[in-house]
Amino acid sequence: MWAFVLSEIRHERELVIGAARNDAMNLATAFEAHVQSTIRLMDIVLLDMREDVLENADFERHVREELQAYGSFVAQLAVIDKDGQLAFSNLASPVKPVDLSDREHFRVHRDNPQEDRLFISKPVLGRVSKQWTIQFTRPIHQDGGFAGVLVLSVPTSFFADYYQQIDVGANGTIALLGTDRSLRAIASGTPIAGRFGRFKVPADRPYVDPDAPARGYYEGVSSLDGEYRLGAYRRLTAAGVVVLVMLSPKDFMAAHEERKEVLLASAGVISLLLFAVAVLVFVLSSRYFQSTARLRQAHDQLAQFANTDMLTGVSSRRAFLDGLDAELARARRHGECLSLLMLDIDHFKRVNDVHGHPVGDVVLKQFTIICAALLRGHDLFGRIGGEEFAIALPNTDVEGARCVAEKIRQAIAQAHVATTAGEISITVSIGLACTEGGQHDADYLIVQADRALYQAKHGGRDQVHAAAPRPLESPPS
Repeated sequence: MWAFVLSEIRHERELVIGAARNDAMNLATAFEAHVQSTIRLMDIVLLDMREDVLENADFERHVREELQAYGSFVAQLAVIDKDGQLAFSNLASPVKPVDLSDREHFRVHRDNPQEDRLFISKPVLGRVSKQWTIQFTRPIHQDGGFAGVLVLSVPTSFFADYYQQIDVGANGTIALLGTDRSLRAIASGTPIAGRFGRFKVPADRPYVDPDAPARGYYEGVSSLDGEYRLGAYRRLTAAGVVVLVMLSPKDFMAAHEERKEVLLASAGVISLLLFAVAVLVFVLSSRYFQSTARLRQAHDQLAQFANTDMLTGVSSRRAFLDGLDAELARARRHGECLSLLMLDIDHFKRVNDVHGHPVGDVVLKQFTIICAALLRGHDLFGRIGGEEFAIALPNTDVEGARCVAEKIRQAIAQAHVATTAGEISITVSIGLACTEGGQHDADYLIVQADRALYQAKHGGRDQVHAAAPRPLESPPS
């Protein structure tokens, strides 16, 4: 009994830690997408404003009108001249000279006058805005020479407020770090002193080591608050930042610790009872554990049969459609697009007729292996029936889906499937449909993708065809 209790505690601990690692990486992936979209937005604003600096005579009025459209996430838009003096700020016209030549975001552009790139600074306390902000900057060039720097100041709270909407536990931490090891933004359940200042993450951490993988896990004592953490990171090398999610064992292990105490207490009581009624307890516990094991095994098998295609190992038709409905609902909530690929192996009936169904099964298995290797972890892949498969690509527009489809088509065309009948070459036709430009339900998207697959088949096979958005009609016969 004690062996079982200790084994169960150890096994449950491994499951809880594994689930926490997955949760941390999923959150880090979502935050990476948020940071990337924010960086793209800031760069668009900078490029737009930079044109106006050189071309618009009434620049101040134009800036105030433009910034109203971007909302409150912009703390300040400023222009620094080539000598490092503040030439313009939308907050107030400088009454006396403000020297910003010591700022990192000015020196980077001044010292590299031929480079036209986006730079993201560490948080600084603004001399005009009086806020802790992250500086997004681009150089201003005039007559082929360096003429100054355009600065877009974004409050660190813009990132922290978004992070605080996500539940990482009462003691969890979400941080945006620079690859220079300085802290950009943070949301934490525990107070952290000296957030910005001169604090730097130790250089031995894998998430700031340029030679370490760009994404991975970290487990150890956090340099932010000195507490033990388990987390995941994703490094955006081009932007010079790292998204870091740190979960606290105090949060994700709490339920396990409570269950552990219950199990140990129960085992102690049972041990005393076993001393008095050993035979009875042995018989009853044996029957109980056997029944539980059979029930768990039956439940697992039933779930596997319901959700997995037993031949290929991908999702069954019902599981795929349920997943597609969930992804479409999420896409509608977040205003994202979703693409659906319908795949059909060309002339698959000929493979079964010539070589037999066992060879056809080998072809189907190899086909799914090739496709799965080209998909992201959160993409949905299911077998709809026979040789027809479907792939759902969340947060992917038509061009992105077309790129994925072409990679799959080329990989299938170049593959040689080894079977007992020798090597067999196959091709695949792919129909593509996307919610881009409108929100549609699963039935509409499937009909559109089926129509596109039909056109790919009758257009010569071994090709990708994207459905043009139009009103819902009956699928072609």
